[in-house]
Amino acid sequence: MKPITTALVMSLLLLGTSWSAVPCQPPRSPVISPSLSHLKTSTTPVWVYFTDRGFATDQEYNNALQQARDQLLPRARWRRSKVRSPELVAYHDLPVHQPYIRSILETGAIKRVISRYLNAISVNATPEQIQRIAEFPFVRAIDPVAREYRSAPDVTPSDISTNTPGTDPPNYGPSEDQLEQINVIAVHQAGYSGEGVLLCLLDTGYWLEHEAFDSLRLVEAYDFINGDSIVWNEPGQDTSWQHNHGTYTLSAAAGLSPGQLYGPAYHASILAGKTETIAYEEPIEEDWYVAGLEWADSLGGEIVSTSLGYKDWYTFEDMDGNTAVTTIGVDIAVSNGIVCVTAAGNERFSSWGHIIAPADADSVIACGAVNEMGIIAGFSSPGPTYDGRIKPEVCARGVDTYCAVPYPNEYGYVGGTSLSTPLVGGSVALILEAHPDWTPMMVREALMMTADNALAPNNDYGWGIIDVLDAIDYQFTSIPDLEKPHALVPSAIIVHGSYPNPFNAQITLEYEIISPGEITLEVFNLLGQQVGQRVIGYQPEGRYQISWNDTNADASGLYFYRLHHPEATHWGRWMYLK
Repeated sequence: MKPITTALVMSLLLLGTSWSAVPCQPPRSPVISPSLSHLKTSTTPVWVYFTDRGFATDQEYNNALQQARDQLLPRARWRRSKVRSPELVAYHDLPVHQPYIRSILETGAIKRVISRYLNAISVNATPEQIQRIAEFPFVRAIDPVAREYRSAPDVTPSDISTNTPGTDPPNYGPSEDQLEQINVIAVHQAGYSGEGVLLCLLDTGYWLEHEAFDSLRLVEAYDFINGDSIVWNEPGQDTSWQHNHGTYTLSAAAGLSPGQLYGPAYHASILAGKTETIAYEEPIEEDWYVAGLEWADSLGGEIVSTSLGYKDWYTFEDMDGNTAVTTIGVDIAVSNGIVCVTAAGNERFSSWGHIIAPADADSVIACGAVNEMGIIAGFSSPGPTYDGRIKPEVCARGVDTYCAVPYPNEYGYVGGTSLSTPLVGGSVALILEAHPDWTPMMVREALMMTADNALAPNNDYGWGIIDVLDAIDYQFTSIPDLEKPHALVPSAIIVHGSYPNPFNAQITLEYEIISPGEITLEVFNLLGQQVGQRVIGYQPEGRYQISWNDTNADASGLYFYRLHHPEATHWGRWMYLK
């Protein structure tokens, strides 16, 4: 039994469902995941999901919404306004009911993380405690925390070089090729460096004493594992290699050492979250990841770049965009205006052989890895998702990617989709610097539709190697009216975008009504034949979304939509991938 579905989440967030004192899902018998049935006496980490948030009246619910509004920081308020105006908060922003939490902990289970996004708590619990928890009427489901055992990318002594800085910046040194491949250097020359954009990385930790971080604009750091602000190795708590992986990824995204290394977003503001423990090959844990998403959201983060992934408790059937905890968390974060970038995984020739969560999310930018010749890496996880969507979205250099390693003034060549991901995440900061008003799905579309395989996307490269300059210059175009010489000027309606575009199962159109009127949506194929119509009806002034899941299309291809208002008509295009 799945704890929650993306379809439910997105219907609440995107279709404007009004919530009062009602549960997140209809109450049902709690479900203990079958994967927990083998447990004997040891404790195990589990997620406990609640049926509701404990509001007894509509007034209590409305008061909680107002409190959530009041607590939004100005930067978070601004970021959310791009996708959620005028209502900036929703059900998933409300606190988890404290009496429910107390009841769970009174069983003897040990608290790990409380998640507003999921309306859940993760705990370490014995089989007996899990059985007691399942008997509470307010518990909807119990699932194991997903895990992923992963070896860190290899860095051998021959890979390491000592810094010999150049004197005439910008001198990109050995990092030049990986930036040139995705057309970042031209964007730097145009004056963009990520200035003013808040980029969050979630990883194993970061050795911030490296010279590549001397000019790092660190806003806040937090260790979700140990509950403090120390994100480098702590004696007695971390292994000696705990902060290695995060040092690689942060430097690839935002490092700066003239003559040696430039990350795409070397002037971005940074949030550094430590969410993965690797001591004694312990698993990556989804609960810290979701906590990191909520942390970035609360601080106004605009991008979350993660080179982490999860599969151990899942099957390929769960890679459907609806099931994994981190996949659901990513969808919620994107709905709040955060661009989420993640690694596709290094599983091409493993027994798993697929992408990993949350790369299956339909709102995420999943990153594959290529070499210096632009050829897909032998390890880079292929698509599709279980429900048939093409993955990854895009690619960047993930073979011999140059980055800082956690030794004084030393650098190395590291491999994995873990390294292609921060190159894309840093590039997103350049795009948002150029277009601060762009929504996550606009950024995603621009990157995909300007990548070098956009005309023939597939499950190895996705839409291909990104071109950051072309993405910045991307035009969200409309087409001439198919029936009239000139389309009406869309002064009465403003279309803010469609996402995900391209789409497989469903696409959402977001628009604003300036002048009240009757609204109709029509969809046409390339021959101008109408393949669908939706009479929306009268709508007053305001911002709206409508989801479309029926093109009546026989094949993948380009389709046009017309949003009609008595005073205006807007044309746009959708790419349907069957």
